[in-house]
Amino acid sequence: MNKKILVEIYVPNLDIKYNIFIPSFKKISNVILDLVKGISELSDGAYPIINRHALMNSDTCEIYNNNLSIKESNIKNGTKLILI
Repeated sequence: MNKKILVEIYVPNLDIKYNIFIPSFKKISNVILDLVKGISELSDGAYPIINRHALMNSDTCEIYNNNLSIKESNIKNGTKLILI
């Protein structure tokens, strides 16, 4: 099943928020890579593609383990995340 979850991603470096559907079966590390690539492209390269990004829950300040899938984490529809 290819269930997607709608989340809000805040990118502090650019002071921009995105509402994005992410697949629940993907690992968090792969979601971060996809997000970074997409945001870099949308910002004409202003957001660097590096391997040191993480996702943090903006309500709980929890930094998610990159080895978990979205489904294994507490990320659900409406979760507000920060890409750090």
